[in-house]
Amino acid sequence: MLGILSIVLGLLFPIVGLILGIIGLVLAFSYQKESGLDYKTEKILNIIGLVVSVLNWIVAVAVFFRIVAVAVFFR
Repeated sequence: MLGILSIVLGLLFPIVGLILGIIGLVLAFSYQKESGLDYKTEKILNIIGLVVSVLNWIVAVAVFFRIVAVAVFFR
């Protein structure tokens, strides 16, 4: 569940998606140790959520600096 939320919120709010992805990965590893079951899907979804969040964060920072550069150039 946290993996899906991490992907969706990673597109809208990268910091929230990043936090949920990390929490989801930690929980998936701890549940796997407790039960012995494989939580492969949960791990994959959380990793995808982390990647989406980081990429969205990088794009947001790049767009911000691009806007600042254009504003300074046309001043």
